[in-house]
Amino acid sequence: MYIPRHFEERDARRLLELMTRHAFATLVTVGEDGAPFATHLPFLVEQDASGALRLLAHMALPNPQWRAFSAERDVLVIFQGPHAYVSPTWYATAPQVPTWNYATVHVYGRPQVIDAGDEVLRILRDTAARYEAGNERPWTLEQSQEYVDRLVGGIVAFELRVTRLEGKFKLSQNKGEADREAVMAALERSPFAGDTELAALMRAREDAG
Repeated sequence: MYIPRHFEERDARRLLELMTRHAFATLVTVGEDGAPFATHLPFLVEQDASGALRLLAHMALPNPQWRAFSAERDVLVIFQGPHAYVSPTWYATAPQVPTWNYATVHVYGRPQVIDAGDEVLRILRDTAARYEAGNERPWTLEQSQEYVDRLVGGIVAFELRVTRLEGKFKLSQNKGEADREAVMAALERSPFAGDTELAALMRAREDAG
């Protein structure tokens, strides 16, 4: 990924926070024929005591992508955070041009198919638990255990041990303080949730110095 120096994000905590919050990501592989292939999946992001990261996910068995997994070839997972159009009319100074502010994390590693049935069920259970957490009566795997057991043979679960992270937080760092403040204020007035989330991310970085 092309990352100008002032947009590079190296803070592991910020990268992990974005990956966890925006865990529906894009898995990109390259097959033996050199053609890229992408699948959009919800990922679990786990960190062990040593700080090492791994991603866990599953896809449909008929999806051919998992057959391209190789111990000799990295794959890419793209986590896309909040993003928004920035109008030149928002800035405190002129002239300006339109641009786009955004935050994204690229994750690299080599995936491995998980064969152990108990671990596959654990991934399904934890994935459901995460997204059911806000429901008044959360659904659990156990409520449909027999049905889940029949369907589990139709999926492929896998893990990816992370070897490299790239973070790009393009948040007007190349602009002066007055211009950054004007952009944040405009985003905070927006009716769109993604715009206000981006403004909050910009504010957090300003407050952190």
